[in-house]
Amino acid sequence: MHFVPVKSKDGERLMPTTPTRAGMMIKCGDATPYWDHAVFCIRLNREPSKRFKQEIVVGVDPGSKSVNNGSMLK
Repeated sequence: MHFVPVKSKDGERLMPTTPTRAGMMIKCGDATPYWDHAVFCIRLNREPSKRFKQEIVVGVDPGSKSVNNGSMLK
């Protein structure tokens, strides 16, 4: 499943949304599409109803043969 990054009016990064929902917001005028480093994104034209952000935990696994980096959602 693909996701579309979302930014608020003041440039704060918010939780991503689905392409279908992003298309509906663009069509209604609630969001403006733009490209950021070859990634399709939307910028909200109104205040979001919620400013929910999900915390991410980053870890390093010093394995016996290689070192791996990983991230996990809390």
